[in-house]
Amino acid sequence: MPQVGAWVATALLGSAAAAGAAGAMVAGLVNLAVSAVISMAVAKINAPKGPRPSELTTELKSSNAKRIRHLGRVRASGTVVFYEWADVGFTRRLFKLIAVADGGMSNVVRWYLDGQPVNVDADGYVTTAPWNKGNIRLRYRKGLVSDEWDGGNWAEMRSAFPGYWTTDHRLRGIGTLLATFDDVDGEDIGEVYSGGEPEVSALIDGAPCYWIPSDDFAHSRNPARQLCDVLVNPTFGPLAAADINTGSLASARAVAAEEIATAGGTRERYQSGISFAMSDPFKDVAQKLLDAMGGRAWIDTDGRLKVEAGAWTPPTVTILERHIVEMEYGAGTERIKRVTSLQPTYVAPEVRWQETVADIWEDTDAIAKWGEGEPKGVDLLAVQHHGQARHLCKQMLARMNPARRMTLTLRAFGLRLLGEPRVAVHIPRLGLSNTPFWVDSWGFDGTNVTVELIEADPASFSWSAAQDGEPPTEAEEFDRATLTFSTTVDSLTVVTDDGAPYLRVSGTYAASWGYIGMIQFRRTGSSEWTDGIRETAASGQYRYRTPPLADGGTYQLRSYVAPGGQTWKQKSTLVVVSDIDIVANATAPDAPVVISESGASGGTLSVSFGPDLGANYRRTGLYRGPVGTAFGSASFIKWTYATSSEVTMTDAIPGAGARYWLQSENQSGVPSAAALVGNYP
Repeated sequence: MPQVGAWVATALLGSAAAAGAAGAMVAGLVNLAVSAVISMAVAKINAPKGPRPSELTTELKSSNAKRIRHLGRVRASGTVVFYEWADVGFTRRLFKLIAVADGGMSNVVRWYLDGQPVNVDADGYVTTAPWNKGNIRLRYRKGLVSDEWDGGNWAEMRSAFPGYWTTDHRLRGIGTLLATFDDVDGEDIGEVYSGGEPEVSALIDGAPCYWIPSDDFAHSRNPARQLCDVLVNPTFGPLAAADINTGSLASARAVAAEEIATAGGTRERYQSGISFAMSDPFKDVAQKLLDAMGGRAWIDTDGRLKVEAGAWTPPTVTILERHIVEMEYGAGTERIKRVTSLQPTYVAPEVRWQETVADIWEDTDAIAKWGEGEPKGVDLLAVQHHGQARHLCKQMLARMNPARRMTLTLRAFGLRLLGEPRVAVHIPRLGLSNTPFWVDSWGFDGTNVTVELIEADPASFSWSAAQDGEPPTEAEEFDRATLTFSTTVDSLTVVTDDGAPYLRVSGTYAASWGYIGMIQFRRTGSSEWTDGIRETAASGQYRYRTPPLADGGTYQLRSYVAPGGQTWKQKSTLVVVSDIDIVANATAPDAPVVISESGASGGTLSVSFGPDLGANYRRTGLYRGPVGTAFGSASFIKWTYATSSEVTMTDAIPGAGARYWLQSENQSGVPSAAALVGNYP
């Protein structure tokens, strides 16, 4: 038998660990689980790792940003790799170059400024108000080997920045967006560039996907073709074409492309769009695409990866009772593990290609048996249709709530199940009449084959337009010219009962979607501002705290509106609060009690007193003022930190005479009442 899955061990574990794993396989210990290569989403409600759509539509300014690749149709921004003003003719112009797509992109379908869709003319100039006043121009380079390979090849930038941006700045193989912004007259600044130049993102068609059967590249929204590119792209893929069962991949592509009924017409059964960091594990990226088409993957008998999309195919092998050596048979799911409702998160074109939630899908049969439980969320971020997301949840719940589960020990007959994803079981006395089961795992110990089976539900793959549910409401346009960006500071508290003192501030903010209320703080006299620590707050509100602050210090705080993830971009007028005193202990000590005093002008003052030696006492100060004046005109002379029941302090009395007082303080500098020592004319 050929070596099974050695390449999988390398891909998942790394070459060093794989050597031992592959050796064990060659030695004959084959323990092949259907989910060993790429686990089913139904086995784990938590989605694979990777960037979320909300993170990808925000500009980044980072020297170590991740390289992002896009397949299908997605909305994206990227890393700002160049940002500089230049004088072009008689115009002051800002150039902003954004690296968007590692491996290139096929097209820009729609432009967005500050999250709002805008129209451009044939030369890329924005025609949507109010940005049309700014002579804003949006262009792109594909970064494809066959078309505009060098994403940095912008002649206009070389002309505006001679010797600074050169032909050596290639950005080869990277799709880029170039946005230029002209300065405007003073009366238009608040309307066109309120808070700075707008953020740029675009709805793009990602890189062309490699396809093994035809050995070519083409843009595609088919998840099977995208999966092929992720796995075996000649430049980026971790596997070779020989590692893939090409026939199964072609079948999965055909299943995904089938037209099914939906509200208002038909749609392809499965479509997807995906963005992933080149550093993400390939199995996580592949899992998202499998999830998007209800797919599964396993190793066939030739040691190749075999893929199947979510459509029911009857089993070709049947287990009879005479094939079974041992059998465990029972309910499909433990009561504590039952999930009866799933709510998918997916990317909705209706809300500008951002993630949202579809209507909950409920397993009505499971609810009838066990009652209704709390809905669980599942990320399907490569899915871009609400009906498709719900259909996938229907399939997942069928796998999560099987009617029956079996563990069978078989002899040689069990070898026929190697590479089979499903099997029929025919044991009439148990009520099983060619009942279909999924092969959840397959193991061989050299003598017997052990398989774990869960009952399949062929009806879970059926779908109708009525089951699609309601799509999300179209995102509303807003009049940016009249939009108000503002914040209020409604509550400011010095927290003293949670360790070292700190500030907690809350308030409201007004802004468009994608912006947040933000606060910063600094010690009075400092030039640097520090971001606050964000805490949970309701929509339209903000709540922050600071790190521990210096007891007795004085601070400033400011609030403003900023784009999420870019707190340095102030989009509203600053609301500043000054002279915030940080006092950990506001309880003053008792005033010192004068026991005895003596002195005369030109001589020496000697005063003995009893301080308050309680928990609120730290020190006592001696103060001196002109003869006959009040304490408000006194000047500080010295401190004593003595903690005796009777303390003595002395001072040289001026020849013109003086008046003296004592005043104690606690650890936060909160003073007691002043105690008069005496008047010495």
